[in-house]
Amino acid sequence: MTPKPTEPRATHDDSSRKRQGGADEDRVLLERAAAGDEQAVRALYRTHVAKLQRQAARVLGPNDPDVEDVVQQSFLAALDGAVKFDGRSSVQTWLFGIVTRRALDAARARYRRQRFARFVGSLGFQAEVSAPPDAAYHAGVESERLLALLSPLQRTVFVLHDVEGYTFAEISGLIDVGISTLHGRLIAARKRLDALSGDDEVDDA
Repeated sequence: MTPKPTEPRATHDDSSRKRQGGADEDRVLLERAAAGDEQAVRALYRTHVAKLQRQAARVLGPNDPDVEDVVQQSFLAALDGAVKFDGRSSVQTWLFGIVTRRALDAARARYRRQRFARFVGSLGFQAEVSAPPDAAYHAGVESERLLALLSPLQRTVFVLHDVEGYTFAEISGLIDVGISTLHGRLIAARKRLDALSGDDEVDDA
């Protein structure tokens, strides 16, 4: 009985050649896509879109509605800037970098838009990002007025903790004040702001 020929095992060199072949194909697709080849655009997008969406979701959150928009904007930016691709990394790694930066930019922009609403909301006012300009302006003015009535340390710990979201440990490292002192000043700041916007009387701490 003649033995059946065995299939050659895939070696490390084989895997490396496959990866290199895929990388070379991506480079060719990128060049063609940047030159306006719509078929290459679609092929490049299909090849990488799932991984790029996962990367954007890691930054923005798994159910964030901006994930798809960030990926599409990143892909368009990659096509526009294809001449900057120098080949030192794979096309996928290069696209990952663009998506990561765009996702971070989107997250920071959202944070800045929401910061004002969090700020005035933490003082008991209602001022959504979409509020009319006059209402938002007056809420902001009143919030600034109340904050100005706090002691410097009260104001600092209130803004850093309740508005910006820093922990007591992080604030302590920033301004070199003990955590127990910060905790006491935050409680005092909250009580004083309640008193200033209501009828309670609370002394400065």
